[in-house]
Amino acid sequence: MKMRLLLLLILLPTYLMSQETFRDKSFFLNFGTEFRITPIYRNGDQSITTNFINPDLQNSGPAINIGVDYYFTQNFSAGFKTSIRYDLITTNIDGLSSNTERGLLFGYHFNLNYHFQIFTKGDLLVDLGLSLLNRNSEYTRNETVFNEEGDVVASNTYMDNYNFSANKISLGYAKGRSRIMTGIYISRNTKYFEDKTTFIIPHISFTYRLAKL
Repeated sequence: MKMRLLLLLILLPTYLMSQETFRDKSFFLNFGTEFRITPIYRNGDQSITTNFINPDLQNSGPAINIGVDYYFTQNFSAGFKTSIRYDLITTNIDGLSSNTERGLLFGYHFNLNYHFQIFTKGDLLVDLGLSLLNRNSEYTRNETVFNEEGDVVASNTYMDNYNFSANKISLGYAKGRSRIMTGIYISRNTKYFEDKTTFIIPHISFTYRLAKL
């Protein structure tokens, strides 16, 4: 009995490791962190910013990620993850009527990932995807209407948000259950500026594979 128990203790870790090594036709639950760096704008393409928010402040800082990957083969996978950040939603700029507010901002990320097994230990990762950012950024915008004499004649209230989508490109390294990635979000279709403005958000992330589902 003792010999069987000893044998089980020896073989069980090997079995579990082999289950982690073979990824094809399997789901994996992941958890990680991400840090987004201040956006970078293409030269000559930044237009006049709209009011009530600083786009640099709202789109930089830490996030928590949780998601699932499905491996069609040993090296090719598709995934979905949710990111959660506590950040600015609105802020008062140039004395216009809007209250500073912070809250939870969510992002939804769809990606395709490929492992290139070119290292003796670990893989090179290439990740391409689409991200839906700043969900839950709804705010109330108040605008005061003046007549020609400068007197207040009306006040209008609007609901608005800073939702936008971005293409995501990442490159990284994976070993065992861990991976580290660096890359950029690329977007033009935002409400931050009066005209379409190209900007990128650099990021670096760490992900740990919690379990095979």
